[in-house]
Amino acid sequence: MKALKIIQYGEIINSLDFQDVEMPELLANDILIEIFAAATNPIDHLIIAGFLKNINPLQFPAPIGFDVSGIVVKKGNNVMDFEIGDKVFSRVPGNRPGSFAEFIAVDSAVVAHMPNNVTYEKAAGIPLVGLTTLQSLEKVSIKEGDRVLIHAGSGGVGTFAIQ
Repeated sequence: MKALKIIQYGEIINSLDFQDVEMPELLANDILIEIFAAATNPIDHLIIAGFLKNINPLQFPAPIGFDVSGIVVKKGNNVMDFEIGDKVFSRVPGNRPGSFAEFIAVDSAVVAHMPNNVTYEKAAGIPLVGLTTLQSLEKVSIKEGDRVLIHAGSGGVGTFAIQ
């Protein structure tokens, strides 16, 4: 299968390459997703540029991408909440990136069924910004009736927070 890989730190144009890779291994709690859409996030650029290499150094070539949508094509022995053919989306855990590929194996605990009225492209744009927004608001104990000032309301997280 084809996958976009980081081949070095630096400018995006010089640091990414499509490569032929093995199909992902499926663990007992995983589902294998055929990827129909993936989204980019600011974290992708930071990783590629090397800004996070002191925190999380990469072994090149390294997978990239954290937001994904697609269909379940295979499932691990312990997976009960998903069936082959289910439309799903996910924020892939940081220790198993790779949504810029044809397939990805993801722990089913971090995968959700896609609403029927949402396209694959829109679903792929929801997970990271949606979770970041919810976790941020929960962290400061926001509740109904509270007033919140949202800076940068035109970005992904800001747009979600406004809603």
